[in-house]
Amino acid sequence: MSRILKTGTNQITTKYSNSHQAVDLVKYKRQTDYILAHSDGKVSFVQTGRKNEKGSTGNRSYGNCIKIEHENGYSTLYAHLKEVYVSNGQTVTKGQTIGFMGNTGNSYGAHLHFEVRKDNKRIDPTPYLESDLPVSATNKITCEYRVWDNVRKEWLPKVKDTEDYAGILGHSIGGLQHITHGGGITKLRAHVLNGEWLDEVVDGGFEEGDNNYVGIKGKPIDGIAIWSEHGDATYRVHIKNGGWLPWIKGKYDIKNSNGYAGMLGKEIDAVECYIK
Repeated sequence: MSRILKTGTNQITTKYSNSHQAVDLVKYKRQTDYILAHSDGKVSFVQTGRKNEKGSTGNRSYGNCIKIEHENGYSTLYAHLKEVYVSNGQTVTKGQTIGFMGNTGNSYGAHLHFEVRKDNKRIDPTPYLESDLPVSATNKITCEYRVWDNVRKEWLPKVKDTEDYAGILGHSIGGLQHITHGGGITKLRAHVLNGEWLDEVVDGGFEEGDNNYVGIKGKPIDGIAIWSEHGDATYRVHIKNGGWLPWIKGKYDIKNSNGYAGMLGKEIDAVECYIK
């Protein structure tokens, strides 16, 4: 599926070049489609009420269009729309429907004119049609996490993704707290020994409240699933009286044994995680 088309795959009709600093897209087999926001951001420019104006220049040539500002000086622009569903100043999330493909402005058929800009200079958007915008070195994605020790009946010290694992070998864990730094959110799920998968929890810091961790204190966990919005969550767990299981990378599928870390029926006593 496409990153910016709702129901289809990108079909490029005009490639990026020095004279056309964008890509023109349609849905596969030249069909039209709804347009999605590439990434989280804030709408900085909206133009509506435009008709087809072949030969027009400047902003008029974009027809109905939307510009969204993202982190690290990046922005995306979506032009020639038939319909616009957002307003100037609105905050949008990755994958949100923002408009519908059209034939407005300087256009010779219904399509999407898609631009990516860095510090307002147009760059080739092709590498980002299916991937995230770059994360700057000053905004590197990192994570911190800690586990609840069922033997000591307390939260163990926080661990950073550049350090070691969280847990004490031989002590089952009953909870996991996780926070991502540098943008985006992380979602967590846990499976309780001889129980079921618990409801999804979004990371939110290391307060002591009962609503910001996954697990049930005192009850061993035997499965963990982690998903990060920015970058792949790579993680593994250690089985009590056993060993480390293989790394899980970028998957979040509790119905598939390859989509979570753990071995149902076997207590987990340590977790190791990083974001890449």
